[in-house]
Amino acid sequence: MENKVSMANVVKFAGAYVACAIGSGFATGQEIMQFFTAQGIMSILGSIVTMVVFAWAGGMFMRHGKELQLKVPGAIVRYYFGHTVGKIFEILFQAFLYAIFVIMISGAGATLAEYYGINPYVGRVGMTLAAFFTVILGLHKLTDILGSLGTVIIVFSVGVGLISFMGNAGGLGHAAEVIPTLEITKNSGGWLFSSILYPGFNAIAVLIFSAGIGASANSSKEALYGGLLGGVLFGLAILCMNLGLLVNIESVYDKAVPSLVLADNIHRAVGVVFSVILICGIYTTAVPMLWGVTSQFAQEKTKKFMLVALVLTVIAFFLGMTDFKVLVNTIYPFSGYMGIILMVVVLYHMLFDKRDKAEVGAALNAKYKKLEQQQ
Repeated sequence: MENKVSMANVVKFAGAYVACAIGSGFATGQEIMQFFTAQGIMSILGSIVTMVVFAWAGGMFMRHGKELQLKVPGAIVRYYFGHTVGKIFEILFQAFLYAIFVIMISGAGATLAEYYGINPYVGRVGMTLAAFFTVILGLHKLTDILGSLGTVIIVFSVGVGLISFMGNAGGLGHAAEVIPTLEITKNSGGWLFSSILYPGFNAIAVLIFSAGIGASANSSKEALYGGLLGGVLFGLAILCMNLGLLVNIESVYDKAVPSLVLADNIHRAVGVVFSVILICGIYTTAVPMLWGVTSQFAQEKTKKFMLVALVLTVIAFFLGMTDFKVLVNTIYPFSGYMGIILMVVVLYHMLFDKRDKAEVGAALNAKYKKLEQQQ
């Protein structure tokens, strides 16, 4: 049982991992534009760096989730940072997860408004309701739903990016010349820094959810493989989308949803289908973000859990009225710095922490149970 590996579970975990990370920023192309494409041709190498870092992070999160068997998934933060410092980072990480949920609501409104001319309130209300009702179903049901959708989203994202690139591969040379002359909203720092910062903020986004689904694996090896595969697939999607945006830079650089422009250029029908896939991508990130925050305040499938989820959802809806591009450019880079700190700490634990993970997990579970009884 310790080394049992089900490839079906590995693929499902990888799909859920990707679905959690992909969100509105990636699916719309806005993240890729700001962190990669705007950096020019070297962003191609940056995509590969991101793939390696994100695969490693996913593998570690899921493996540690299996080994620790935490009753409260958010306790993984205390494992990495210790009890005292972990309190501070736990609060910061939860605030970021909630901020991502807000961005997803804003992104849903921006997508429907730009492509269909629908009032953004329609997208915001729809995403808010869909996230709330899915979260109250529980983690295992979420893993099944997100695992399936994640695979579909990756296939379409890779397809749109590759077809767009292959239709104008010669545009890479032109992109190198024209990008410095365009006013593109981008992350500060060079291509290498951006390629590390990007998996940094994504690491925070997927940490708690990954630890939760890793705990359900048959073995630590199965959990590790799920995270690694998810990271590779996500990196591949980034690379393909970035290539598509690079060769079409002049027609997409100023759009809120550049990936939809690529899909529409292939064929109107492809654009319509991709707009649906894009909404699914936003949904698959909104749900685990809301679940991750809510699970810190209450045990799932309880009345308290539903009440907390409802309150957080309503507040996020009103915060989601903020401009989508502004939210992405403000929140993600700042959170990336925290993510880099997280990954350094995870690397330290991987290399030097030789403690029995089961014992450490049991101690953390006991501490959380005691704190719960005191409240």
